[in-house]
Amino acid sequence: MLILKGHTAPVRCVAYSPDGRYLASGGDDHTVIVWDLAEGKKRSTLKGHSDCVRAVAFTCQEGRLATGGWDSKLCVWTLPARPTKRQPLASFTFSGWVWTLAYAPDGWALAAGLGTGEIALYPRGPKSNRQTLTGHQWPVTSLVFSPNSRVLASGGQDRTIRLWRAEFGQPIAALTGHTDWVRCVAFAPDGHTLASGDDAGTIRLWDAEGRREIGSLLGHGGAVRQVAFAPDGRTLLSASWDGTIRTWDVAGRCERGVVDWKIGRVNCVAFAPDGMTAATGGHDHSVVIWDVD
Repeated sequence: MLILKGHTAPVRCVAYSPDGRYLASGGDDHTVIVWDLAEGKKRSTLKGHSDCVRAVAFTCQEGRLATGGWDSKLCVWTLPARPTKRQPLASFTFSGWVWTLAYAPDGWALAAGLGTGEIALYPRGPKSNRQTLTGHQWPVTSLVFSPNSRVLASGGQDRTIRLWRAEFGQPIAALTGHTDWVRCVAFAPDGHTLASGDDAGTIRLWDAEGRREIGSLLGHGGAVRQVAFAPDGRTLLSASWDGTIRTWDVAGRCERGVVDWKIGRVNCVAFAPDGMTAATGGHDHSVVIWDVD
């Protein structure tokens, strides 16, 4: 287990770079830290936000990192080649807070979920013309693209999950069933299964193509803040405000294990690209990386 300390406030989001060499974390201290995982230490501190950083997302295109926060800004950075403080490559300001971000796996489309209930979609990257997707009635708190980059799934405080055609921003369907705010969504690597978590502590599994619920996972005693599939699709991790991270057998719909790293409320979790390790962040300002097996 590796504990990374550098934030001075709760850590809200984490993301691995596509090659697994770096981890980005954002927090209530208004900063984003890029960690060199081989050396187990801070690589760079990115200071472009004036409020809590709520989302970080890497793309495979040119080593770019997108960050979003409650200052209503979306910043795009070039992954630093050496330890240094950097200024954002580009910055966009919206009329509502940025709650969540997602880059398409093919490295092009970028989406931002806003406090207005809208989704800002850049189909060909931040330099392309922005599309505004409307449908959610409350803040959009989670976004994820399907593995083939063709579908965008969004979850919101209106308790719904919505599916969109990523290339054109057209609505496909709305999935209902959650009884509280949807906090997180994640596609399985096969693109068929979608997982979502809510403030009631429930994780739901969906057939994304059939647009129907196919199961639920129960065990958390607090809000489920993030879910992440392993690269093989057989394992799901969930982070909760009950202070635990749970490991689930997706096919068996059962819990494999539970860990408590003593970091308070757990806000985020991410699998490394190779599936061997995972990272999480919590209210005690720490980032914890551990061997999943």
